[in-house]
Amino acid sequence: MSADDVAKAFIPHYYNLFDTNRAGLVSLFRNESTLTFEGDGPKTGPAAIMEKFNALPPVQHQPQTIETQPSTTPNAILVFCTGQILIEAGKPLKYSEVFQLVASAPGQYYLHNVIFRFNYA
Repeated sequence: MSADDVAKAFIPHYYNLFDTNRAGLVSLFRNESTLTFEGDGPKTGPAAIMEKFNALPPVQHQPQTIETQPSTTPNAILVFCTGQILIEAGKPLKYSEVFQLVASAPGQYYLHNVIFRFNYA
């Protein structure tokens, strides 16, 4: 499976969990995982990351672009995603998000790094 294939499978899975079953995201993180959300961070480890996510209001992601690059090791992929997000069914806002996926087993990845930013015009 190519890096693009992995990213194109991962992004819908991640955002579906985030939007409909946020607690299900915990399995995607490890103790060394790090999140920076709108400059708030870094939050390290599943507990700190989930605490931040659970404090956020209900949202709906609408990803529009997905770009990938190889990362620092052959078992890691850098993913950049842009799109729109609806917060509590409000007006759509543009966002950018970066993920570093690291293989934990053949065909299985965890989130090592996540950086999220709104794009204000």
